[in-house]
Amino acid sequence: MFWRRTLSVVLLMPLVLLIIYLGSWLFLILVTAAVLMMQVEYCRLAHQLTEKINPVIPVILTVAFAFLAFFLPNPLQDLKASMWMQTSLVVVLIYAFASSLSRGQVAGELVTVTLKLTGIITIGWAFAYHTILLRNVNDIGMQLIILLIGTIWCGDTGAYLIGRAIGKHKLITPISPRKTIEGTIAGLVVGILVSILLCTFILQDTLSLLHAAIVGLVLSVFGQLGDLSVSLMKRTVGVKDSGDYIPGHGGLLDRCDSLMFCAPILYYYLTLTGIIH
Repeated sequence: MFWRRTLSVVLLMPLVLLIIYLGSWLFLILVTAAVLMMQVEYCRLAHQLTEKINPVIPVILTVAFAFLAFFLPNPLQDLKASMWMQTSLVVVLIYAFASSLSRGQVAGELVTVTLKLTGIITIGWAFAYHTILLRNVNDIGMQLIILLIGTIWCGDTGAYLIGRAIGKHKLITPISPRKTIEGTIAGLVVGILVSILLCTFILQDTLSLLHAAIVGLVLSVFGQLGDLSVSLMKRTVGVKDSGDYIPGHGGLLDRCDSLMFCAPILYYYLTLTGIIH
């Protein structure tokens, strides 16, 4: 399993880094393709709980958030752009309830509404929208995406390796049986160190050592929370992986689960602290 995971990273990472470097339309296409597959995987998982979710409209609404972030100005600086984003959330809310009301049934419909909202908001708004916003930050967008994925994925790798080597105390057995307390702590430490290292080399004029450490800690904590959240979804329907797109890693939802929480957290942390405007 470890060598399959490693080989997948070696083969895919150069292409991903190249697209992150080039940005613009190529990055939009990358994110769009990722969230499309993630939403399909999510709907497949949700299908185990309810057969009332057709993936077509959820996929369209999910992808729409990526295009909103790409084509509209910064929503924190432009009122009209902010209103478009808020309107999109209202559209998602109306769709989730209206599609269930149209069936004129009660049994299981609230679960269906909740599943629709969860998938579109987490994958579309939280992940796609804020990842595009981060990449479009003037001058440092590429560096911010590298900080985001570098901190999370290195922390995840550290947690996996240390947990596998010395982990003895289980973290949350019913949700993720293989995760250990030792691995979790290692993931936090590695995440903080990688964040400091990356900021020192590629964001030295933007983030201080203190901010780099805080970002590393926050991303590591919420990255593991995102990982556990998707594990909860999978355990609920009784599957190990959300898909099989990436050998050794499962599906796109498995690989990008941490980013769903961390992309908006990084964006708003940097905004609220005045680091980006």
